[in-house]
Amino acid sequence: MERAVQRAMERAGHTTVLFDDRRSARLVGHRLTQLRIRRLARRFAPDFVFLSKCLRLREETVSEVIRGRPNAMWYHDPQWYADLHHPEVAHIAAIGRLSETFFVTGFVPEWKALGLPAAFLPAAGAREIVPGTADPRMAARVAFIGAGYDPTRAEFLRTLSRAVPTRVYGPGWETWQHDLTWSGGPVEGAAFATACASADFSLGILPARAGGATTYASDRMWMVILAGGLYLGPDAPGIRDMLRDAEHCFWYRDVDDCIARVQALMGDPGLRARVRAQGEAFVRAHHTYDARVPFLLERRGWENPLG
Repeated sequence: MERAVQRAMERAGHTTVLFDDRRSARLVGHRLTQLRIRRLARRFAPDFVFLSKCLRLREETVSEVIRGRPNAMWYHDPQWYADLHHPEVAHIAAIGRLSETFFVTGFVPEWKALGLPAAFLPAAGAREIVPGTADPRMAARVAFIGAGYDPTRAEFLRTLSRAVPTRVYGPGWETWQHDLTWSGGPVEGAAFATACASADFSLGILPARAGGATTYASDRMWMVILAGGLYLGPDAPGIRDMLRDAEHCFWYRDVDDCIARVQALMGDPGLRARVRAQGEAFVRAHHTYDARVPFLLERRGWENPLG
Protein backbone atom coordinates (compact mmCIF):
# COMPACT_ATOMS: atom_id res chain seq x y z
CA MET A 1 0.00 0.00 0.00
CA GLU A 2 2.75 2.45 0.96
CA ARG A 3 4.62 2.01 -2.31
CA ALA A 4 1.38 2.26 -4.29
CA VAL A 5 0.62 5.58 -2.56
CA GLN A 6 4.15 6.77 -3.33
CA ARG A 7 3.84 5.91 -7.03
CA ALA A 8 0.45 7.64 -7.23
CA MET A 9 1.82 10.79 -5.58
CA GLU A 10 4.75 10.86 -7.99
CA ARG A 11 2.40 10.49 -10.95
CA ALA A 12 0.55 13.52 -9.54
CA GLY A 13 3.80 15.50 -9.83
CA HIS A 14 5.14 15.29 -6.27
CA THR A 15 8.68 14.47 -5.21
CA THR A 16 8.64 11.77 -2.53
CA VAL A 17 10.86 9.73 -0.26
CA LEU A 18 9.68 6.49 1.35
CA PHE A 19 11.05 5.36 4.71
CA ASP A 20 10.45 1.72 5.64
CA ASP A 21 10.69 1.73 9.43
CA ARG A 22 10.26 -2.03 9.80
CA ARG A 23 13.03 -2.82 7.34
CA SER A 24 15.27 -0.23 8.95
CA ALA A 25 14.70 -1.73 12.41
CA ARG A 26 15.62 -5.17 11.12
CA LEU A 27 18.83 -3.86 9.54
CA VAL A 28 20.16 -1.36 12.08
CA GLY A 29 17.98 -1.73 15.17
CA HIS A 30 15.30 0.29 16.89
CA ARG A 31 17.43 3.16 18.26
CA LEU A 32 19.26 3.89 15.01
CA THR A 33 15.97 3.80 13.11
CA GLN A 34 14.75 6.79 15.16
CA LEU A 35 17.92 8.69 14.28
CA ARG A 36 17.67 7.78 10.60
CA ILE A 37 14.11 9.03 10.12
CA ARG A 38 14.81 12.26 12.03
CA ARG A 39 17.85 12.93 9.87
CA LEU A 40 15.94 12.10 6.68
CA ALA A 41 13.10 14.44 7.65
CA ARG A 42 15.53 17.31 8.29
CA ARG A 43 17.34 16.73 5.00
CA PHE A 44 14.26 16.17 2.82
CA ALA A 45 12.13 18.84 4.57
CA PRO A 46 8.75 17.53 3.37
CA ASP A 47 5.75 19.76 2.76
CA PHE A 48 3.48 16.85 3.71
CA VAL A 49 4.00 13.67 5.74
CA PHE A 50 2.01 10.51 4.97
CA LEU A 51 1.96 8.06 7.87
CA SER A 52 1.34 4.34 7.74
CA LYS A 53 1.39 2.12 10.86
CA CYS A 54 4.81 3.40 12.05
CA LEU A 55 5.22 0.22 14.11
CA ARG A 56 8.95 0.70 14.63
CA LEU A 57 8.84 4.43 15.33
CA ARG A 58 8.43 5.93 18.79
CA GLU A 59 5.67 8.43 19.40
CA GLU A 60 8.17 11.20 20.10
CA THR A 61 9.93 10.41 16.81
CA VAL A 62 6.72 10.72 14.80
CA SER A 63 5.78 13.86 16.69
CA GLU A 64 9.11 15.46 15.74
CA VAL A 65 8.84 14.43 12.08
CA ILE A 66 5.32 15.86 11.60
CA ARG A 67 5.70 18.96 13.80
CA GLY A 68 4.58 22.01 11.82
CA ARG A 69 3.89 19.93 8.71
CA PRO A 70 0.55 18.91 7.19
CA ASN A 71 0.10 15.18 7.62
CA ALA A 72 -2.34 12.30 7.46
CA MET A 73 -2.41 8.65 8.44
CA TRP A 74 -4.28 5.90 6.59
CA TYR A 75 -5.13 2.68 8.46
CA HIS A 76 -6.55 -0.12 6.32
CA ASP A 77 -7.47 -2.59 9.10
CA PRO A 78 -9.99 -0.57 11.12
CA GLN A 79 -11.91 -3.51 12.56
CA TRP A 80 -9.31 -3.73 15.35
CA TYR A 81 -10.68 -0.63 17.11
CA ALA A 82 -11.83 -2.71 20.11
CA ASP A 83 -8.43 -4.31 20.67
CA LEU A 84 -6.37 -1.52 22.24
CA HIS A 85 -5.04 -4.10 24.70
CA HIS A 86 -3.06 -5.49 21.77
CA PRO A 87 0.32 -3.65 21.76
CA GLU A 88 0.38 -3.19 18.00
CA VAL A 89 -3.15 -1.76 17.86
CA ALA A 90 -2.45 0.48 20.86
CA HIS A 91 0.64 1.84 19.11
CA ILE A 92 -1.29 2.52 15.90
CA ALA A 93 -3.95 4.38 17.90
CA ALA A 94 -1.29 6.43 19.68
CA ILE A 95 0.28 7.45 16.37
CA GLY A 96 -3.17 8.16 14.95
CA ARG A 97 -3.88 10.61 17.77
CA LEU A 98 -0.77 12.57 16.74
CA SER A 99 -1.96 12.89 13.13
CA GLU A 100 -4.05 15.72 11.73
CA THR A 101 -6.38 13.24 10.04
CA PHE A 102 -6.64 9.53 10.79
CA PHE A 103 -8.16 8.01 7.66
CA VAL A 104 -9.79 4.61 8.10
CA THR A 105 -11.61 2.34 5.68
CA GLY A 106 -14.51 1.79 8.07
CA PHE A 107 -15.73 2.06 11.68
CA VAL A 108 -15.23 5.84 11.79
CA PRO A 109 -17.56 6.49 14.81
CA GLU A 110 -15.80 3.78 16.82
CA TRP A 111 -12.37 5.33 16.21
CA LYS A 112 -13.67 8.84 16.93
CA ALA A 113 -15.00 7.60 20.26
CA LEU A 114 -11.43 6.61 21.13
CA GLY A 115 -10.26 10.19 20.62
CA LEU A 116 -8.79 9.87 17.12
CA PRO A 117 -9.39 12.41 14.30
CA ALA A 118 -11.00 9.72 12.16
CA ALA A 119 -12.35 10.25 8.65
CA PHE A 120 -13.51 7.79 6.03
CA LEU A 121 -11.33 6.97 3.03
CA PRO A 122 -11.94 3.64 1.28
CA ALA A 123 -9.08 1.33 0.47
CA ALA A 124 -7.95 1.27 -3.16
CA GLY A 125 -6.17 -0.76 -5.80
CA ALA A 126 -2.94 -0.02 -7.59
CA ARG A 127 -3.37 1.34 -11.10
CA GLU A 128 -0.63 -1.02 -12.24
CA ILE A 129 -2.90 -4.04 -11.71
CA VAL A 130 -4.35 -5.12 -15.06
CA PRO A 131 -6.70 -7.96 -16.01
CA GLY A 132 -5.02 -11.33 -16.25
CA THR A 133 -5.44 -14.04 -18.86
CA ALA A 134 -7.49 -17.06 -17.87
CA ASP A 135 -5.52 -20.26 -17.33
CA PRO A 136 -7.48 -23.55 -17.62
CA ARG A 137 -5.29 -25.03 -14.87
CA MET A 138 -6.68 -22.42 -12.45
CA ALA A 139 -10.28 -22.58 -13.65
CA ALA A 140 -12.88 -22.34 -10.89
CA ARG A 141 -16.53 -21.56 -10.48
CA VAL A 142 -15.64 -19.46 -7.40
CA ALA A 143 -12.19 -18.36 -6.21
CA PHE A 144 -11.36 -16.88 -2.81
CA ILE A 145 -7.98 -15.20 -2.26
CA GLY A 146 -7.15 -14.45 1.36
CA ALA A 147 -5.57 -15.69 4.56
CA GLY A 148 -7.01 -18.56 6.59
CA TYR A 149 -6.95 -16.98 10.04
CA ASP A 150 -10.71 -16.84 10.64
CA PRO A 151 -12.74 -20.01 11.35
CA THR A 152 -15.96 -18.30 10.21
CA ARG A 153 -14.42 -17.73 6.79
CA ALA A 154 -13.44 -21.40 6.67
CA GLU A 155 -16.96 -22.51 7.57
CA PHE A 156 -18.43 -20.20 4.90
CA LEU A 157 -16.09 -21.70 2.28
CA ARG A 158 -16.77 -25.27 3.43
CA THR A 159 -20.53 -24.72 3.05
CA LEU A 160 -20.10 -22.97 -0.29
CA SER A 161 -17.78 -25.63 -1.71
CA ARG A 162 -20.29 -28.38 -0.98
CA ALA A 163 -22.71 -26.67 -3.42
CA VAL A 164 -20.37 -24.83 -5.81
CA PRO A 165 -16.85 -25.79 -6.98
CA THR A 166 -14.59 -23.39 -5.05
CA ARG A 167 -10.84 -22.86 -5.13
CA VAL A 168 -8.99 -21.16 -2.24
CA TYR A 169 -5.68 -19.28 -2.44
CA GLY A 170 -3.67 -17.82 0.41
CA PRO A 171 -1.65 -18.78 3.49
CA GLY A 172 -2.92 -20.37 6.67
CA TRP A 173 -5.50 -22.88 5.45
CA GLU A 174 -3.73 -26.01 6.72
CA THR A 175 -6.42 -26.70 9.35
CA TRP A 176 -9.09 -26.95 6.66
CA GLN A 177 -7.03 -28.25 3.74
CA HIS A 178 -8.91 -31.57 3.63
CA ASP A 179 -12.26 -29.80 3.30
CA LEU A 180 -11.24 -27.19 0.70
CA THR A 181 -9.58 -27.12 -2.70
CA TRP A 182 -6.60 -25.10 -1.54
CA SER A 183 -3.65 -24.01 -3.69
CA GLY A 184 -1.23 -24.46 -0.80
CA GLY A 185 -0.13 -20.84 -0.56
CA PRO A 186 -0.59 -17.24 -1.71
CA VAL A 187 -0.89 -15.93 -5.26
CA GLU A 188 0.67 -12.55 -5.98
CA GLY A 189 1.39 -10.28 -8.93
CA ALA A 190 0.59 -11.84 -12.29
CA ALA A 191 -0.57 -15.06 -10.59
CA PHE A 192 -3.17 -13.07 -8.61
CA ALA A 193 -4.57 -11.60 -11.83
CA THR A 194 -4.58 -15.03 -13.48
CA ALA A 195 -6.51 -16.53 -10.56
CA CYS A 196 -9.13 -13.76 -10.80
CA ALA A 197 -9.47 -14.07 -14.57
CA SER A 198 -9.72 -17.87 -14.40
CA ALA A 199 -12.70 -17.93 -12.03
CA ASP A 200 -16.32 -17.25 -12.87
CA PHE A 201 -16.60 -15.33 -9.57
CA SER A 202 -13.99 -13.89 -7.21
CA LEU A 203 -15.36 -13.94 -3.68
CA GLY A 204 -15.16 -11.48 -0.81
CA ILE A 205 -15.84 -12.62 2.78
CA LEU A 206 -15.64 -10.34 5.80
CA PRO A 207 -13.92 -11.83 8.86
CA ALA A 208 -15.94 -12.19 12.05
CA ARG A 209 -13.98 -9.29 13.55
CA ALA A 210 -15.52 -6.99 10.93
CA GLY A 211 -19.07 -7.88 11.96
CA GLY A 212 -21.41 -4.92 11.77
CA ALA A 213 -19.35 -3.23 9.08
CA THR A 214 -21.13 -0.77 6.84
CA THR A 215 -18.61 0.92 4.55
CA TYR A 216 -15.65 -1.34 5.29
CA ALA A 217 -14.26 -3.63 2.61
CA SER A 218 -10.80 -5.09 2.15
CA ASP A 219 -8.58 -3.67 -0.58
CA ARG A 220 -8.94 -7.16 -2.07
CA MET A 221 -12.26 -5.99 -3.54
CA TRP A 222 -10.60 -3.28 -5.60
CA MET A 223 -7.60 -5.43 -6.56
CA VAL A 224 -9.80 -8.32 -7.71
CA ILE A 225 -11.87 -6.08 -9.96
CA LEU A 226 -8.80 -4.35 -11.43
CA ALA A 227 -7.33 -7.80 -12.10
CA GLY A 228 -10.35 -8.73 -14.20
CA GLY A 229 -12.27 -10.65 -11.56
CA LEU A 230 -16.06 -10.69 -11.32
CA TYR A 231 -16.47 -9.69 -7.68
CA LEU A 232 -19.14 -11.28 -5.49
CA GLY A 233 -19.05 -9.79 -2.01
CA PRO A 234 -21.00 -9.40 1.24
CA ASP A 235 -23.80 -6.86 1.13
CA ALA A 236 -23.86 -4.09 3.72
CA PRO A 237 -25.43 -0.63 3.93
CA GLY A 238 -22.83 1.80 2.69
CA ILE A 239 -20.70 -0.63 0.73
CA ARG A 240 -23.55 -1.28 -1.70
CA ASP A 241 -23.54 2.46 -2.43
CA MET A 242 -19.91 2.29 -3.57
CA LEU A 243 -20.48 -0.37 -6.22
CA ARG A 244 -23.84 -1.12 -7.80
CA ASP A 245 -25.21 -4.63 -7.82
CA ALA A 246 -25.46 -6.15 -11.32
CA GLU A 247 -23.62 -3.13 -12.72
CA HIS A 248 -20.12 -3.22 -11.17
CA CYS A 249 -20.26 -6.44 -9.12
CA PHE A 250 -22.73 -8.67 -7.29
CA TRP A 251 -23.65 -8.70 -3.60
CA TYR A 252 -24.86 -11.55 -1.41
CA ARG A 253 -26.58 -11.54 2.03
CA ASP A 254 -25.34 -14.84 3.49
CA VAL A 255 -23.88 -18.14 2.35
CA ASP A 256 -27.22 -19.48 1.11
CA ASP A 257 -27.82 -16.33 -0.92
CA CYS A 258 -24.24 -16.54 -2.21
CA ILE A 259 -24.86 -20.07 -3.48
CA ALA A 260 -28.18 -19.06 -5.04
CA ARG A 261 -26.64 -16.07 -6.83
CA VAL A 262 -23.79 -18.12 -8.26
CA GLN A 263 -26.14 -20.81 -9.52
CA ALA A 264 -28.57 -18.30 -11.04
CA LEU A 265 -25.89 -16.13 -12.68
CA MET A 266 -24.14 -19.07 -14.30
CA GLY A 267 -27.11 -19.13 -16.67
CA ASP A 268 -26.41 -15.59 -17.87
CA PRO A 269 -22.84 -15.39 -19.22
CA GLY A 270 -23.63 -12.15 -21.08
CA LEU A 271 -24.55 -10.35 -17.86
CA ARG A 272 -21.47 -11.71 -16.09
CA ALA A 273 -19.18 -10.52 -18.89
CA ARG A 274 -20.82 -7.09 -18.95
CA VAL A 275 -20.59 -6.58 -15.18
CA ARG A 276 -16.97 -7.78 -15.16
CA ALA A 277 -16.01 -5.20 -17.80
CA GLN A 278 -18.07 -2.35 -16.30
CA GLY A 279 -16.70 -3.01 -12.84
CA GLU A 280 -13.10 -2.91 -14.01
CA ALA A 281 -13.64 0.35 -15.92
CA PHE A 282 -15.40 2.00 -12.96
CA VAL A 283 -12.81 0.98 -10.38
CA ARG A 284 -9.97 2.07 -12.66
CA ALA A 285 -11.60 5.49 -12.99
CA HIS A 286 -12.53 6.05 -9.33
CA HIS A 287 -10.91 3.60 -6.90
CA THR A 288 -7.17 3.53 -7.51
CA TYR A 289 -4.56 5.09 -5.22
CA ASP A 290 -4.28 7.88 -7.79
CA ALA A 291 -7.92 8.76 -7.09
CA ARG A 292 -7.23 8.84 -3.33
CA VAL A 293 -4.22 11.20 -3.43
CA PRO A 294 -6.25 14.47 -3.44
CA PHE A 295 -8.18 13.38 -0.34
CA LEU A 296 -4.97 12.41 1.46
CA LEU A 297 -3.15 15.63 0.66
CA GLU A 298 -6.13 17.88 1.42
CA ARG A 299 -7.10 15.86 4.52
CA ARG A 300 -10.75 15.84 3.55
CA GLY A 301 -13.40 13.17 3.64
CA TRP A 302 -14.02 11.00 0.62
CA GLU A 303 -16.64 11.97 -1.96
CA ASN A 304 -18.54 9.08 -3.51
CA PRO A 305 -18.58 9.35 -7.32
CA LEU A 306 -21.98 7.65 -7.24
CA GLY A 307 -23.36 10.42 -5.03
